[in-house]
Amino acid sequence: MNERQPEDEGKQKEERLTDDRELKDAFRRKWAAYAKGELAGAELDAFEQELARLEAYQELLQENGDADGGGKENEARIVRRGKWKARFQTALTALALALAFTVASAILTAVYYSWGEPDRVHVYRNVIDHTLAVTDPYGYPGGTSTATNFFFGLEATRPLHKIVGKEQIEAGELTVHFLFSLATRTEAHMYGRISRSVPAFYAPGGAHAAMSDWDRLEALPEGTVASAYVSFDRLMETQDVLDAFADKNLDLLWLAVDTGGADGDPHAGVANPPLGFPRYPIWHDDDFTVTEESERRVGFGGKIVSRSAVSPAYEDNDAGVLQRQFMKTLKFLAGHERLVNRITAGRLRLAERMEYLERHGIRHHGAVITGPTKELLGLREEAWVAALKVDEVALWNWVPRE
Repeated sequence: MNERQPEDEGKQKEERLTDDRELKDAFRRKWAAYAKGELAGAELDAFEQELARLEAYQELLQENGDADGGGKENEARIVRRGKWKARFQTALTALALALAFTVASAILTAVYYSWGEPDRVHVYRNVIDHTLAVTDPYGYPGGTSTATNFFFGLEATRPLHKIVGKEQIEAGELTVHFLFSLATRTEAHMYGRISRSVPAFYAPGGAHAAMSDWDRLEALPEGTVASAYVSFDRLMETQDVLDAFADKNLDLLWLAVDTGGADGDPHAGVANPPLGFPRYPIWHDDDFTVTEESERRVGFGGKIVSRSAVSPAYEDNDAGVLQRQFMKTLKFLAGHERLVNRITAGRLRLAERMEYLERHGIRHHGAVITGPTKELLGLREEAWVAALKVDEVALWNWVPRE
């Protein structure tokens, strides 16, 4: 028994040394992986707990006056430094991945919205501009600007105006937010001295047709101009409306189109929301004749296209051209009606309205005009004028037509 005991103790000591080497090797491997930021999840949590225990052991030994306290303190400092270094490397790796993803998304976003002929940005701009031209009496002048965002976002911004006399006043701003091809949100901000209330058109024979602003016009002094919504006593042909204002010292801005029951509640006599077209033709891309074109590639998939083009010849007061371009615009918008409804915050039911127009023709129940207030007051003597509602008033800025 006594002879075999030293041999057994030697084996046990050798086994302990082997276990210690294996533990040290395993610890070194984990330490190297930790320093490189390769540990994750439960394995990372377990190793950091082990490091925390080692730090506690070192502090305990130092408090109890360990002989090698200086060396142990250095080891603890090294452990803490390595721990923070590993965390810093992990944070840098995460930051680099986030930046790489952001840059990649910006490139892919630019490619997505510039894809196609015409590209998506150009189509969305046209939808917004044409929608305002047929739903907002002051929506014809101006253009939409766009800016892509990270992560497949796009913002389309369109200034909103009102025309009072000869002055075009900036009244607000419309912003449409896109995610891919989906309009997620529409924001309209009105500012300045412009009224947010919108006058209504009255349907011919409506019960509220007598609610006019003639008294208000009489109270306004000379030297002022105004814009107004005029309602007719009957449905009028386009050419008749153009002729009615041709010899007056007023500007015809927009012609409201009768589209049947879609215009509002006929029993209340209110024709709202209106649908119509401006005094000048709504031209589309394929209406123009390109005289010069150049293209330059920029960035990743982007391009800048410069074109010089001329619009078709138009003779003033050509009702046929105005009607043809109006119907062409409705047909274009019907292909993007989901976006159109988002812009107008309502349902226009364009297919239903187009069917009515094709069956009954284009006729008008009102118009938006502007000019000297006393000239507007003179419309009270016209038999075909059923009502007039003043929209905006401004100081004199009028230049009579020659």
